[in-house]
Amino acid sequence: MHLYEQWIQEAKEDYQGKINLLLGYEVDYLPGYMDERVLKRPCDYLIGSIHFIDEWGFDNPEYIHRYEGMDMDTLYARYFHLIEDMAMSGKFDIVGHLDLLKVFKFFPKTDIRILAKNALKAIKKANMVIEINVSGLRKPIGEVYPSPLLLESIALLDIPITFSSDAHRPDQVGMFSDESEALARSFGYSECATYYKRDREMIKF
Repeated sequence: MHLYEQWIQEAKEDYQGKINLLLGYEVDYLPGYMDERVLKRPCDYLIGSIHFIDEWGFDNPEYIHRYEGMDMDTLYARYFHLIEDMAMSGKFDIVGHLDLLKVFKFFPKTDIRILAKNALKAIKKANMVIEINVSGLRKPIGEVYPSPLLLESIALLDIPITFSSDAHRPDQVGMFSDESEALARSFGYSECATYYKRDREMIKF
């Protein structure tokens, strides 16, 4: 058993009857570099995310200078093409922070809904869930992932949602939960997805 999985199992035993703990992995989708051993680990859910375009970790503040001089429409098109490929791979349950590329407030000129259209169609076809991820509220963008504009398109396609703190510290767990639920309700959602051994269940919130 991997150490991470051991920790989760121990926590499940410690908190049995108090809280329902799930085991999940967030996996970077890196074409040509995917390790099937990770994807085959026993877990409740797999989140597929894009943090790299080629070798560039675009959400790392150390490399923010790479944005300068770039054509944002082209960059966003490449990013959403990776999201589309990830969805078409059929390997994941949840799309992580759908529009992470906006983290440092670099935006395309083209309507984001147009740039993301094919990716959203692929997500719908793959029967995936999109997380409402509040970590953007702790970042320069100051906005959840995905943006309200994209949530409008997601709701119109009837793509299920789930909620994510994307916590990197204990005090961030559950942060902004009221705000994220209110945002989801404003687009007509009243259910969110949860998972057990890769099987999805929709629950009221």
